[in-house]
Amino acid sequence: MNVSKIPVSVGYLTGRVLLIGALSVSPLVLSQKQDSLKEKSIEEVVVVGYGTQKKSKVSGAVSEASLDKLTSRSLSGVGEVLQGKAPGVTVINEGGDPNGAPKVNIRGLGGINGETPLYVVDGVVFNGTPSINPNDIQDISVLKDASAAIYGARSSGGVILITTKRGKKGNLTVDFDVKYGVNNAWRIKESLNAAEFQDVMYKAYDNAGKLNSLPIAFNPEKYPDGRVTRTDWMKEIFRTGTLQEYNVNVSGGSEKSRFFVGMNHRNLEGILLNTQAKRYNFRVNSEHKVKDWLTIGENMYYNYSDGNTADTKSGYTGALIAAMYYPPNVPAYTSSGAFSGLPIDVAGGYGDMINPVAYLQRISIRNPTHEILINPYAEISLAKNLKFRSNFSQTFKIGTIKNFTYRVLEVGKIFDTNNLEYQSNNSSTSLAEQLLTYKTNFGQHNFDFLGGFTFQKTIDEGFLAKAYDFRSEAEVFQHLQNAADTNKDVSSYKYQQALISYLARVNYDYAGKYVISLLGRRDGSSLVAKQNRFANYYALSGAWVVSKENFMQNISWLSTFKLRGSYGILGNLGGISPQAVNPLMIRDNNIIFGQDPSQNIAYYATTRPNPDLKWGKSEQTNFGADASFLNNSLSLQFDYFVKNSRDQIFNVSLPSTATYNNQYINAGLFQDKGYELGINYNGKRTGDFTYSVGVTFSQLKNTVKKLADVDEIFINSNGVRGVLKPTRIKVGESLYSYYGYKTDGIFQSQEEINNYKDTNGNLIQPNAKPGDIKFLKKDGNVGVLNNNDFVNLGNPYPKFSYGLSYNMTWKNFDLNVFFQGVYGNKIFNGMKFVSLNPGGTGQNYNMDRDILNAWTPQNTNTNIPRLVHGDPSGNYSKVSDFYVEDGSYLRLKNLTIGYSLPKDIYSRINVNRLRIYVTTNNLFTITKYTGFDPEVGMDTYGVDTGRYPQSRSFIFGVEVGL
Repeated sequence: MNVSKIPVSVGYLTGRVLLIGALSVSPLVLSQKQDSLKEKSIEEVVVVGYGTQKKSKVSGAVSEASLDKLTSRSLSGVGEVLQGKAPGVTVINEGGDPNGAPKVNIRGLGGINGETPLYVVDGVVFNGTPSINPNDIQDISVLKDASAAIYGARSSGGVILITTKRGKKGNLTVDFDVKYGVNNAWRIKESLNAAEFQDVMYKAYDNAGKLNSLPIAFNPEKYPDGRVTRTDWMKEIFRTGTLQEYNVNVSGGSEKSRFFVGMNHRNLEGILLNTQAKRYNFRVNSEHKVKDWLTIGENMYYNYSDGNTADTKSGYTGALIAAMYYPPNVPAYTSSGAFSGLPIDVAGGYGDMINPVAYLQRISIRNPTHEILINPYAEISLAKNLKFRSNFSQTFKIGTIKNFTYRVLEVGKIFDTNNLEYQSNNSSTSLAEQLLTYKTNFGQHNFDFLGGFTFQKTIDEGFLAKAYDFRSEAEVFQHLQNAADTNKDVSSYKYQQALISYLARVNYDYAGKYVISLLGRRDGSSLVAKQNRFANYYALSGAWVVSKENFMQNISWLSTFKLRGSYGILGNLGGISPQAVNPLMIRDNNIIFGQDPSQNIAYYATTRPNPDLKWGKSEQTNFGADASFLNNSLSLQFDYFVKNSRDQIFNVSLPSTATYNNQYINAGLFQDKGYELGINYNGKRTGDFTYSVGVTFSQLKNTVKKLADVDEIFINSNGVRGVLKPTRIKVGESLYSYYGYKTDGIFQSQEEINNYKDTNGNLIQPNAKPGDIKFLKKDGNVGVLNNNDFVNLGNPYPKFSYGLSYNMTWKNFDLNVFFQGVYGNKIFNGMKFVSLNPGGTGQNYNMDRDILNAWTPQNTNTNIPRLVHGDPSGNYSKVSDFYVEDGSYLRLKNLTIGYSLPKDIYSRINVNRLRIYVTTNNLFTITKYTGFDPEVGMDTYGVDTGRYPQSRSFIFGVEVGL
């Protein structure tokens, strides 16, 4: 059995976790004289928030993320670390942009403004997601149920507890890790070549009876040059990007002091032109035992990040969709090296278009961000088993955005103006925590007490300045004072908020068999009105360790078996605006008032204050079981949960007579429920061969139970070119479901159209032609098609998410295979509206090659409607399941093969360890989705108009230990 000892910090206690293969299991003391792991197991200690607890006595739903071969991968942040690694944690990438961050949910969305998880790193509570180096992470615990209530008002989205690496007693060690790799697109969509484009458009005009208005661009006799393919725009905008990453760790320690220093640099070129991301990280962790009763330490880190990003969400100018529809007979550059535009003589036939290569190469968005953490702490032993811990942290986040927008003068979609926008967004957070812990026992009665007080204050401030008309676009002149236009947009802001908390927890167990945990927290927030400022949160959980009962002792194949249950109320500050209770005044220069009415400057609020506003809450119930078998070789964790999120924050519109435009109110009820399963198996060592397998599986159902005085809300922010608006929030259905027409294939004949009638004998689609989509009436409805015939077509959130890890070692070789996937989610493929719709957008765009499979009397076995210019039958302008596709996928997320050189080789060059490895990310994907990539994200609610796809990478790395 391959067992490696890894020192790990567990928040407020330093323990030792042993890894078998690469999956975390209970720490073990191995003896050559005894084979029974069960008899020699030492209790594993897990972080549970403001402390630690023996795993056998944990009564809540706490998952530990498997971090196998983490250092062999190159990851952008914490979200990628968690994907597929912990049951109940769903990680959805918002596309593949190098600067993007995935969305992490614990047990569902939590409502219309459900909170994202709360991150706690080495005991420090963060606002937002911490920008830490994934290679610095030692372990991750996730509080998924009511046990997260120890974090009070911000805990409804669950809590992610991260412990970073620590030094250990022994000689100074220096570890180097160097990675170099390449990235490319795993799938590239193809558009029509020049001849096909001209032929298809000619046919579309002909089928529409519009040949008399056929643009010259599509007339092969008058414009033969239109048939010459000069550019494959998809291949022009994609590239093979490179990846470089360097990690240096220095650690050591003595009986009384230990330290860890980590340094990281990562530079990633995206697979689209002129997109990239880079970061620098520096971390120092140390701890010193000054006296037998006093321990002090600190955690400090600095993170710098910057990048360049492309817009791939717009249905008008998104980089990928623009490359799909730009004419292939146009070169990317002119003979002089300038960017090409449309041929001026025929440009009107194509419409408004931007050279996609020019668009990407002109992107100039710099967003340098600095994040600094200083976290000193002290722990004092006041008496036996009585400890006091004082923890203070100061976090600074300093961000600047410089966005210069160039003129676009090429023939097509011309923008003859330019501008420069500067933004400064700075945040400062102070956190002070004072904690008291006490442990005692009376016979077999064991008690563990925690009491504490915390205070956190955050100040956000910044400004925006925008200037126009720069006569020179050279980078050296891109400063505000060089703008020729004296009109400038200037604004600034400053928000402050504070949170004060009192917390307590009591853990009790009898003989390790019967466990009860009771915790409570009282939070006060400055974001709500004074009378509602404080709220109480609590949780009660219990466990029965059945395997310790006498009647279980003769069952040799069962190592441990524990039943768990919990219930609690958690807080949700998500959705509360700083202006909800005390709205800011806005300035208007054109208000007419006074005894002699005239235009004056006035200040007024557009949001009506709501003194009764309070933050939301989440009621969570959990039932679970933990078991291990075959001398702890096989372990299983199962949970069933129900989460009801109440009093969500709605920003409702007010009537014109109300003086104000809107008001924030409490309303609504949303439910998430499902089950989770985690399985780990550590195979028996056979000679030089060891292996382990880990599986995570999560099932979730989300239901809107109640809204704010309405039954449904229409989401218009994610529509496709202002035409298709599929997303709704409706009582009784899942959040962000798509609504539209159900279809039943394509009309094959005029007879089918004539026979398609309602119960009153009226034609349902009287204007349809053979080759048009057949849209279904809802049962019981009569007359022509209308919005009352819309039905639920699915939603973008997966029903199941899962991960599978396999780890193997054979002699000096090691292998890690990690599959990740989702099932049951739907994607609204909005690209079809542009790429399969000749002239239906008002522009004559090029199209996806799938249009060659459009319906004809000779080609009837297809789901693509007939080829006709302008979409006269509304095949594309109607929201329907024609756009809704299965977003399920299975992806080989990571494959790593490593080889550790024998000691007699690396000792010759005076090193302690030398390993070489190759790793690949997203090697292959199995999916039915026809777009660029199935991971389109939730920020557009699953509506895809050509989202930046995930890349496939191949990386070579070297690890050296000194």
